[in-house]
Amino acid sequence: MFKMEEYKRFTVSLPKDLYDKFEAFRNKMGITRSDSIRKAMHSLMVSEENLPFASGNVVGCIPIIILHEHFTGKQEKEPSHEHSHNINHDDGHHEHGFNSQPIYASVQQTDEILKNDIQHHFYDVITSTMHVHLEFEKCLEIIAVSGPYVRVKELKEALQRLRSIVSIDLFIIDKDFKSQLD
Repeated sequence: MFKMEEYKRFTVSLPKDLYDKFEAFRNKMGITRSDSIRKAMHSLMVSEENLPFASGNVVGCIPIIILHEHFTGKQEKEPSHEHSHNINHDDGHHEHGFNSQPIYASVQQTDEILKNDIQHHFYDVITSTMHVHLEFEKCLEIIAVSGPYVRVKELKEALQRLRSIVSIDLFIIDKDFKSQLD
C-alpha cells in the first residue's frame, strides 16, 4: 500500500523585491513555490554536507553579494531607504561630508562593522579580500581562504548570519589537490 509522505508548513518572510523576482522566476520555470523552496533547501544542504575533505586543508573563496546603505549625515529615528541628498548617481560619484560624528547605523551599516569584525576573527584562514562596488547600494566581496576546512566553514557560517547578505557561496578544493594528480 502507498504511504503518503508527511509535510510540514512554515512561513517565509521576504523583502518585496526578492519575492517579486522569485515569483517571476518560478512562473517562468513553471514550478510551484513549495517545489522551488524544496529544491533550494536541498541544494544548500547537499552543497554543505557532502564535501569530501571535511577534515583537511582547503583553498578557495567565499563570494558575497551584500547590500550597502549610505550615511546621510543626519541623525534619524528610522532608517532611510531614500537618499536625503540630491545627487545624480549616474555620474559615478556624489558629494557629502565624511566626518566622525555619532550617527544612527542601519542594519546594513551595522552588518558592515560585524563583517569586518568576523573577518578579523578568521585572520588565520583569510589570505585576501577584494571589495567591488557593483551598484550604488550593492557590493561584491570576494574572500580568498586557505586553511582547515572546519575554520573556513565556520567563517562562511558566521558571515551567512548577517542580514544584509543577499548571496553567499563557498568554492573550495583540497589544498593538496595538485599532489593527488601524480
